[in-house]
Amino acid sequence: MTKQHGFTLLEVLLAVSITAMIGIGASQLLSSTVSTKNATDIRAQQLRNIQRMDFWLKRDLWQIAGRVTKDIYGNDAPIITTEEDYDIEFTHSGLAALPFGDIKRSNLQRVAYAVRSHESDYCKDAVKGQDESEQGQCLVRIFWPVLDLAPNSEPIVQVVLDQIEEVRFFFRGQLIDQQNPINSVIIKDWQEQWPSPYMTNNLLADLAQIKVEITTKQLGQIERWYEVPRYAYTQP
Repeated sequence: MTKQHGFTLLEVLLAVSITAMIGIGASQLLSSTVSTKNATDIRAQQLRNIQRMDFWLKRDLWQIAGRVTKDIYGNDAPIITTEEDYDIEFTHSGLAALPFGDIKRSNLQRVAYAVRSHESDYCKDAVKGQDESEQGQCLVRIFWPVLDLAPNSEPIVQVVLDQIEEVRFFFRGQLIDQQNPINSVIIKDWQEQWPSPYMTNNLLADLAQIKVEITTKQLGQIERWYEVPRYAYTQP
């Protein structure tokens, strides 16, 4: 009779264990690869969103114009200000002055940027399809169809960046004394408000640069610097 050969129980268990370990390792590697890809996609999408926000903000700031407007109470509104309910509000040019019947529309527009909670109506376009765990804040661009506001002037809102933790604006430039230039003040340090707290009635605020700090969960803190038109809005 021919002697039969085969694997012992110990050898079978060892082979099964090795196969299981390889399978677990492959599964963990695949899971890690998928997680990394998802995180990379989220970061890439957020970066694209920041680039889109940068396009809107840069286009607006590069065209700041020196046109004094009226608020809803009929008072003069500063050409550029951080003192209202927005992070920054200003007037910019660059619109096509298309005629509406016998009336020609101005090429100027009043615009503001602000951070708003997802619980507000401002961010309603940003939270569609999101669950409660994704609720946070968004950066919105607000503009009005008219320059001089009336009590019934309704703003138009655009969500330019979603899922943010914080957005901060900083300013620097100079305060010009036209009668006695030696008294002009150069502001080298970034200020958190504009017009500068050093501003007095005999000075003209000449803003030179704006820095924007954006903080998100995916990308951390990102800075953007913008040059603004010099002397474009210093006329009283």
